[in-house]
Amino acid sequence: MNITEALNVALPEIPARTVAQRYPRIDPAATFKEHIEDGHKVVRVYLPSEQTMFRFPLANWPLIQLFDGKRSYEEIAEIHSAQSGVEFSAEEVREYASELEGEHFWYRTPQEKNILQLQKGSEERQKKLKAKSRYGDISLILFPAFNPDKFLTWLYARTAYFYTAWFTALTLLVFAFTAGITISHWGEIGRDTLEFYNFSHKTWGDVVVFYLLAVVILCLHEVGHAHACKHYGGRVPAMGFALIYLTPAFYTDTTEGHVTASRYQRLVISVAGVWAELMICALATPVWWGTPPDTALHIAAYEVMLITGISSALLNWNPLMKLDGYHMLCEIINIADLKETSTLYVSSWVKRHIWGLPIEVPYVPKRRRPGFVVYAILSGIYSYSVLYLVAGFVGNVFRNFNPEWSFIPELLTAGLIFRSRIRTLGNFMKFVYLDKKDRVRAWFTPGRTLAAAGLVLVLLILPLWHESVSGRFLLEPANRAVVRTVSPGMVTAVYATEGKMVDAGTPLFQLRNVPLQSRLALSTANFQMATARANSAALRYDNAGALSRQRDFLEAQNVGLSAQAARLDLSSPISGVVATPRLEDTLGSYVTAGTELAEIDDVSLMRARIYVSEYEMSRLKVGYKARIAVQGIMRKWDADTTNISALSSEIDENLADRAQYKGLNPPNFYVVDLRIENGDGRLKPGMAGVARIYGRRISAAGYLWTEVSDFFGRKVW
Repeated sequence: MNITEALNVALPEIPARTVAQRYPRIDPAATFKEHIEDGHKVVRVYLPSEQTMFRFPLANWPLIQLFDGKRSYEEIAEIHSAQSGVEFSAEEVREYASELEGEHFWYRTPQEKNILQLQKGSEERQKKLKAKSRYGDISLILFPAFNPDKFLTWLYARTAYFYTAWFTALTLLVFAFTAGITISHWGEIGRDTLEFYNFSHKTWGDVVVFYLLAVVILCLHEVGHAHACKHYGGRVPAMGFALIYLTPAFYTDTTEGHVTASRYQRLVISVAGVWAELMICALATPVWWGTPPDTALHIAAYEVMLITGISSALLNWNPLMKLDGYHMLCEIINIADLKETSTLYVSSWVKRHIWGLPIEVPYVPKRRRPGFVVYAILSGIYSYSVLYLVAGFVGNVFRNFNPEWSFIPELLTAGLIFRSRIRTLGNFMKFVYLDKKDRVRAWFTPGRTLAAAGLVLVLLILPLWHESVSGRFLLEPANRAVVRTVSPGMVTAVYATEGKMVDAGTPLFQLRNVPLQSRLALSTANFQMATARANSAALRYDNAGALSRQRDFLEAQNVGLSAQAARLDLSSPISGVVATPRLEDTLGSYVTAGTELAEIDDVSLMRARIYVSEYEMSRLKVGYKARIAVQGIMRKWDADTTNISALSSEIDENLADRAQYKGLNPPNFYVVDLRIENGDGRLKPGMAGVARIYGRRISAAGYLWTEVSDFFGRKVW
């Protein structure tokens, strides 16, 4: 409803009067609607002149409607008292109007705004401009906006079918097809995503292309919000470009839609941006799926998928940041400003009950307190994690071009991103100091001060901390046996499968070699005949020597052939797990001598090989204890350092990306072997993780000295 229409309907005409100054009035183009928030009736009011939404208790709204710029405070007090039955004085009405004036609620014409601005002192104007500098805060840099309402009206007239049932069903089917491609190719997509975040093999041209592509897609994202707002009858007076932590972003004023729309309609407006991105992703995914790798179209389609699919799932859909997912959650649970209220409650509670500060904790119903605590903690952790990843991504970009000094822009970016939070922390610590300084000073008597200084000195010089070296690893069994054929033949039986536990001597394969077995049978028959002849000749003393030599020759030949035939039955030489996949595929095949058929791994004792740079070799010795953490498993295992290679070698490509050393001479790495007991068999060959080797103990002062001297030794000297 328009505010002018409401005034004409609800109130009788009151003759205008001449006043020395204009009385407060509401924006004639304002729109408002009654809503229920947190179980209470409120009125949402959208002011186009300020592009801002206000919330008022329902009881206050009839009073606010009386301000039309003509009625005096006495007249408003008289009319409101007659309507509500509650007496109000003109002074109380004036005071309430003054409070709203401080919130910039009342309407002013452009001429009135200019006059008001001229009345302000030059110093105050400069202070305000400096405080609101467009480029002063890297967390949000706003650029001038434009009015897209006419364009959206034209666009909506041609695309209104987007909100029909048949088009929505068709879109969901396309989304399902896209999800199927993504899930079935997730190994490839996940690898490419990690590579993109590490920014290996990229150029500055790739940075520019990705940035411009993100700008276009984010523009379409905001058009989606504006399109839905227009569908539900709301005006969209402004759309502009912004940088959020130097990341391109667009913003759209859909406030009027959130005032006039119902709860369901507001949810649709919040979803529309991500929905538009997913529609783009649904078009790009089949292109990526059907084009050859390493082509320009394939790469462009993947980058579109990354921006519209993966980033939307991790950022926009996530309710822990104030993006689309957050607004969806607020509409679903019907709690406005969830993040602000929950964070204020938790921070105030901590300040009051943990730090003992004179802070008032805002009231929150008991049933909501656990949810507020969980949400505030999770949203804080997630927000800081995202900011950390942004700083890390900047570091990866510069590391690809100059890895030696890339830490400088990474630290500068982190400082800019966390500047406001560091300032807030500083103000908080200052507040704590001012509140506690008298008690702290009273506690620190000369004796206690001397004792505290001595304790700090002792903590600095005592060797309380372990020197440690960490590195990635791939697990492999400490003992491994390979089963190879000695005699050629055809595989006629397979007795084991991949992953089967076998003991030493357990049969694995049976081979058949017809020529060998025929020669063995013939040799056995000849040997038996020669034995009979030799025995007969010995009884007759007739040519016994020659027949005896022939028997011995055939016996030796028979023993050799029997040994070869016995090797046609292959068994496990050690106890362990069969590591070779698809052993049954060898059934019926002919294999030559020396063919590898199976690998048996003794997994009761595992070995982790980590690569340590030459800078850290001085901290290691054989026999040092270590701990390993395997990806995806919370448990940690103890390990022992059993061997350190004498010569350096290149690092395994599976454990480190050599692209990160572009522009530098790659450091030399030494292989360190760790031994891990694996009695429960939970560790498997091929598992990856991180190992940390603990060396000698060192004091905090010694550690700081070592780090500083090593830094200047590497970077300066």
